[in-house]
Amino acid sequence: MMKMLTTQLTGKFQQIEEKETLAIEEAARGLAQAIIGDGNIYVKGFEEMQAVEAEMLDGKETLPKSQRYQPGTELTSIDRVVLAARFADHKEATAIMHDVQAQGAQVISLSSAKNKEGELYKQADFPVDTKVTDSLLPFDMERICFPSAMTALYSYYAIYITVKEILSEYE
Repeated sequence: MMKMLTTQLTGKFQQIEEKETLAIEEAARGLAQAIIGDGNIYVKGFEEMQAVEAEMLDGKETLPKSQRYQPGTELTSIDRVVLAARFADHKEATAIMHDVQAQGAQVISLSSAKNKEGELYKQADFPVDTKVTDSLLPFDMERICFPSAMTALYSYYAIYITVKEILSEYE
């Protein structure tokens, strides 16, 4: 079973690398603009995707100017908000996205978009599809292992290293 899990996870990471590279680069450019300029980076993770929030704020390698998004935060056009949700149709994340964009800030979404559906995928300024739409492994009469947080963290680190590359050009 562990070999199957490793194979399935590797496949998801490869799908992100192959199909989301441009989205990751665009998200990184947006974050770099906030860091270089007078903007801030806010993050909000939902359910298990709070792992992304924890990594961005409390991890060993964090992006400058990152902080937890709080409802009522006043934003500007140079601010960026990272929203991480299991699926791109997450209602609370979608409501926050609309509020953020109404204030002129840009949204990076990390979520799974079945058939490229869901407002977080369709309307975020920088959507990244985390590719986990169903549990990965067969077990008895069900499927188990839904590693959405793992693929979101992989996506975050892909964005992180790209931001670091961009910022190194300005040093």
